[in-house]
Amino acid sequence: MLWGSDAVHRTAGPGALLSLCLAASSLLAQTPEQRRALDAYRDSLAMVTDSSQLAGEETRLLGEVRRNRNDAYLHLRLGQLALRQADLSGASHYDDAASEFKASTELAPQWPYGWYGLGLAEYALGGQMPPQKDSRGLLTRDAWMRAQEAFGRAAALEPGMAPRLEELARQALRARSAERAKLIRDALSRAVREVHGGQREARLLLALGRVQREMSDTAARATFLALVRSGEDRGVGLVELGRTKLLAGDLTGASDYFEGLTSDDPGAVAEARNDFLTIATDAELADFDLRHGYARAEMVRRFWTTRDKVELRAEGSRLAEHMRRLAVARQEFVFIGADGVERPDDRGRVFIRHGEPDDRASFSIPGVDPNESWSYRRGGTDMVLHFSARTPRDFRLIESVLDVADVRSSVSFGSAAGNPNRGPNGEQLLRSRSALAPLYRQRPTGNAEQVTDYLARERAIGRRGIQLGTATDSYAMRFPIELGAWGEFAVGGGSGSEPVVQVLFAIPGYAIEPATGTVGFVYPVRVRFVAVDTAGTVVASVDTVVRIEPGDRVPANRSLLGRVAVPVRPGRLTAQAAIQYGDHAGSAFGVDSIAVPSPGAGVLALGDLLVGSRRGRLTVPLGDGTQIALAPGGVVHRSEGVDLAVEVFGLAPGGEALLSILLAPREPGAVETGRALQWRPFPDSRAQARVTRLPRGDAIARWRVGLPLNKLKPGSWLMAVVATDSAGREVRREAPLEILVP
Repeated sequence: MLWGSDAVHRTAGPGALLSLCLAASSLLAQTPEQRRALDAYRDSLAMVTDSSQLAGEETRLLGEVRRNRNDAYLHLRLGQLALRQADLSGASHYDDAASEFKASTELAPQWPYGWYGLGLAEYALGGQMPPQKDSRGLLTRDAWMRAQEAFGRAAALEPGMAPRLEELARQALRARSAERAKLIRDALSRAVREVHGGQREARLLLALGRVQREMSDTAARATFLALVRSGEDRGVGLVELGRTKLLAGDLTGASDYFEGLTSDDPGAVAEARNDFLTIATDAELADFDLRHGYARAEMVRRFWTTRDKVELRAEGSRLAEHMRRLAVARQEFVFIGADGVERPDDRGRVFIRHGEPDDRASFSIPGVDPNESWSYRRGGTDMVLHFSARTPRDFRLIESVLDVADVRSSVSFGSAAGNPNRGPNGEQLLRSRSALAPLYRQRPTGNAEQVTDYLARERAIGRRGIQLGTATDSYAMRFPIELGAWGEFAVGGGSGSEPVVQVLFAIPGYAIEPATGTVGFVYPVRVRFVAVDTAGTVVASVDTVVRIEPGDRVPANRSLLGRVAVPVRPGRLTAQAAIQYGDHAGSAFGVDSIAVPSPGAGVLALGDLLVGSRRGRLTVPLGDGTQIALAPGGVVHRSEGVDLAVEVFGLAPGGEALLSILLAPREPGAVETGRALQWRPFPDSRAQARVTRLPRGDAIARWRVGLPLNKLKPGSWLMAVVATDSAGREVRREAPLEILVP
């Protein structure tokens, strides 16, 4: 049914509700009781699925009409009944509905329900007309013109009808019917012209502005501005005006949006809360609910502007992007639940948090449920999410692509393919995801143990994707040309008592073109970095151009390396950096969390492990006058050994700590699947030492050691430094170590 719902008496049958109806054709307007009874009657009809039961009800009502033809209420009920019959038995009943509602409007022209019902009937009739030679046909246009007039009259008589018309417009836009949406918009505009001033006009302006905005009608801004100036529902008007500006790319709309919250208008608060809850944590939502007025507005402002700062964007950008994502999700990723309420499916929930995926994949053959997989690349890390729908449009997150119904039993690899009960669907599903992550291009062909390990790793990727996709949000910077640069933050190189974060980067040689300078080639690289604390305050930021002069053109098979040292204050920081080369090429690292220890005494902590080698080309000063040549990603050659440096924080003057190095083989998928790592001491006596903070020395103590690798096998390792002070407190830091054979 196309009716909205203002009252619910779903347990009452049509016969029982008839007793609630009074002969009221002599009244000038419908009473609230009559309207509630009509809505309840409509809801009871919606529960009837047997057309013969409706036919019996029709016979009984027609008998009553013959005895009292001037009862407008009876004609209204017959019109409602005919609409329901059209739903179940065919479009021919729309003519009957239109006739009954027309009779009602003639008998009681001040009753809005008659006009609204007539609008619904004509609206449906227009959609049922056969296509003509012209765009829609004269019959269709005539029916829709009558619907527009009836809807406009209904809304003018009762502005409370406006939300129902607003929902009709949304349904039309979702069905890609701009003409139907235009009909609703023009009906609301007609109602606004007939009603002047007060709360009645405000309700109509609100609905009209929302429909205009859904249709991308530029008049929406003027409509909401008129609502704000009317003085009625000013808070809601400001929130909606802000939304409209932001969706049009006008970032000043953020100020209107936040100002609307200062009024404590219940409507404005509810609207902003609906926007907020889609990505807020439970604690943030509770904080929102506890605040009022300016305090609530400031909390919401900080929530969004902190994201602007972290993501290196102009103030208001993140809120504007959020509005755009909400609009897309309402159009593309909604389903109707068992309670009849529209909600975003899991694709919509992820889309609202992270926007468009970098890549998508699906697999469609008979017998396999609809499915999609999305991949996001965030700072070189793939986030993969899988969705499957067992009911139309209701896509749910699943951990593994093989959780799509009826394919898990069909997985077969290598020797397992001899099982006659297994088919190709599982392997085809995995193959269809090969563009999303390297794992899907590395299917095993060995024994059952390898297959089991592969499937566990594949599921772990999906589980991690669900955790990140539903508990975080992002607005990753995108450049017209992606450099494919590597980037990392490292706490190290501090001087005196001031910690430093090193912003390290490497740009592939094939992605850059050299610029000629006075001495050899000069590569100007723009580096942007920001770090904010837990209160959303910027504690460090950099926007500078680093002019790298390697003295020669960087070959395509090598990388251009650089760094920027940023002094920061201690604390748990959220950081982001972007590297840009030229006007259009760049890479963003992705938002990261950095723990910057305090140099003062009291809390034992370690900086990041700086892993270097003799071949390292990225030199970093250590704060004591020496330098270390870093090996990006911890990649070193076995014959050269490894150079390791780390800073120790929190020691009292004269205090000392015991530092030890541990190693563990980094097996594929071990971390993702939760398998315990096999840690063991580094096989060299120099891998353990005591570090002392000199009584008159820096607050930051340092340890540096060079170690041979001849006792370790080539491959992937994890290296950890464990520090224990005299009080028995223990801390550790880890880093990857990749050992290559020369």
